[in-house]
Amino acid sequence: MKSQRLKVLHPLMILPLLGAFVGCLSSNGSNPDGNAGHVTERRLINADSEPESWLTGGRDYKQSYYSPLDDIDKDNVGRLGFAWHYDIDFETAFQATPVVVDGMMFTAGNRGNVYALDAATGELRWSFIPEVAQETFDNHCCGGPNRGVAVWKGLVYVGALDGYLYALDAETGAEVWKADAIVDRSKGYSSTGAPYIAKNLVVIGNSGAEYNARGYISAYDYKTGELAWRFYTVPGDPAKGFEHPELEMAAKTWDPNSVWENGLGGTAWDGMAYDPELNLLYVGTSNGAPWSRDLRSPAGGDNLFLNCILAINPDNGRLVWHYQTTPADNWDYTTAQKMILAELPMNGKTRKVIMQAPKNGFFYVLDRETGELLSAEPYVYVNWASHVDLATGKPVETGKGDYSKGPKLVFPSSQGGHNWQPMAFNPETGLVYIPTNEAGQVYSLVNAPFQVREKGWNTGVSFRAVRDSASFPDEWPSIEEITRGEPDASPRSFLKAWDPVKAEVVWEVPLKYRMDTWRFDRRYGGVMTTQGRLVFQGGIDGYLRVFDASTGEELHNVDVGTSMVAAPMTYKIDGVQYVAVMAGVNGDQPTNADYLYGNKGRIVAFRMDGGPVPHRPMLDRREKLVPAVDRSAFPREVVEQGQELFYTYCAGCHDGGRAPSLLPLKVRVADEFDAILMSGSRQKNGMPSFKGVLSDAQTASILTYLKATTHP
Repeated sequence: MKSQRLKVLHPLMILPLLGAFVGCLSSNGSNPDGNAGHVTERRLINADSEPESWLTGGRDYKQSYYSPLDDIDKDNVGRLGFAWHYDIDFETAFQATPVVVDGMMFTAGNRGNVYALDAATGELRWSFIPEVAQETFDNHCCGGPNRGVAVWKGLVYVGALDGYLYALDAETGAEVWKADAIVDRSKGYSSTGAPYIAKNLVVIGNSGAEYNARGYISAYDYKTGELAWRFYTVPGDPAKGFEHPELEMAAKTWDPNSVWENGLGGTAWDGMAYDPELNLLYVGTSNGAPWSRDLRSPAGGDNLFLNCILAINPDNGRLVWHYQTTPADNWDYTTAQKMILAELPMNGKTRKVIMQAPKNGFFYVLDRETGELLSAEPYVYVNWASHVDLATGKPVETGKGDYSKGPKLVFPSSQGGHNWQPMAFNPETGLVYIPTNEAGQVYSLVNAPFQVREKGWNTGVSFRAVRDSASFPDEWPSIEEITRGEPDASPRSFLKAWDPVKAEVVWEVPLKYRMDTWRFDRRYGGVMTTQGRLVFQGGIDGYLRVFDASTGEELHNVDVGTSMVAAPMTYKIDGVQYVAVMAGVNGDQPTNADYLYGNKGRIVAFRMDGGPVPHRPMLDRREKLVPAVDRSAFPREVVEQGQELFYTYCAGCHDGGRAPSLLPLKVRVADEFDAILMSGSRQKNGMPSFKGVLSDAQTASILTYLKATTHP
């Protein structure tokens, strides 16, 4: 739909004040008083004057993942090697990009653990390990990822997995305050995103759309942790009233008989940005729950504010404008991906823009002051919509994504054309570098009436890979009919250079990792770019790769020995430019496979003329598989019931790359199966209990299906 503008603050009203701030900076933009972690608004505004720092997750307030450093360039990058490493005692959930302020590195790991290191040596200064409530893992699918910290005026902020926001002293790691950012602990909330700073507020969203969560953003006073305001992204039951006026407008886009008790989703679990010149906070929201629009809001409607970019005035928490990328979302096409602020020549004049490549496959450029849509073109193959109408701002659906009457092969898949992995914008080349995924997925409604399950997996949708066609129900059309006229649906990953002005791909590089399994081709890493005209990207095969930002040519790679999916970053200390990355697999990525680097994670830094990277010990993951049994030996009705339950409750994680694959079935897993599902024996690893959701007989049927499918 068209962006709706409520109110905006004109930049001329605050430019004199900003000029005064900038005038107070020291000559190199660094911290004048020397206190650890003393990031201020004036430092952020003038971040390019201190390229040695990396002040936010994306380096600057524009979240560009671009550094002005150019000591390392395409002529000498071949000399890049090992500088130091810090080992971490976790195997999964390494998604954060470190922040470096005045020689100190701050970053977050699994569940919200925080590490403060000497950025020149990797020596640990302090660490913080929050006490995460065990029941959190009952409503969380992905191993406890955390996407980073915010550093502001001597404090470090982190959201723990169980929804508590912590403020820590940057010098010592001591807890200064703690705020509960979850409004209803009877629902399936969790926290995986990084906090963001807007003026003197700490802002954080939440996760858990599929687990009954209702989306909202909370803003806290940075000194005290006192709640300043809360903005809900979807309405609650209109009969109970509205928390703020925007929700009354949003409720008009929902069926009055929507499944309000399910929370409806719209969680803000990742991308945000704050423009201090416009005094606007930008927040990306996610999918609806259940995924199917026909189950969620049967009478139709756009379902605001799902899948939106929201521009909020941080002074009062009121909405200034919004833009919805995927009205009436039907496919988990979240708009919570990272956003980048930039100045671009658009239609003959320079525009202040916000750019995003959300999961739905279109790359959006909007005027960030007004919300006007400037361009929206596909950056991957898309079949659910033909194009985005610039006059209305809405995508024009083709009908190929309508699975209400039967299964449909939809592009992009539920993993999206681009997911949480950060993209980067280089103002020197004018290009945005996007880690992308080309894949299709077969969507269908679950063959059972939708029932809300408290803290349960509430998508109402089955989504399967084409490669699993042997397990498609007998009543479905043939695989030939489902895939007719569509390209290969197998996941393939590319690093793409996108021109946001011309709205086209300039170059692309297929990411071919050193493994031959389909599942991991799409497990791409986030990217960072520099004034040295380089693009850095880690891979799950354990190699850090460096590309020419203008051509895509691979210039150098470093064997790190540990998988990487987080975006790298760079900084400079005592005349030495470093590149660093959180090395380790996704929170939603299997690690118990022989072809992955099965070791624990770490932080690794590189520098010119460094040596080979020392590898962490590999974990022995060889496991005995259940013996082969002829499929006909199992009761057909039990196998079919188990298959349906598997694709209702399990496939979203275990067949979608979010958790270890259950096929082939391991003896250890089979022996522990009942304890895992019904007693929560692996909650500490992020596997929820299904007690009260599945019966003993249903659990047994899933196990039967896995045994019957392990050796086809």
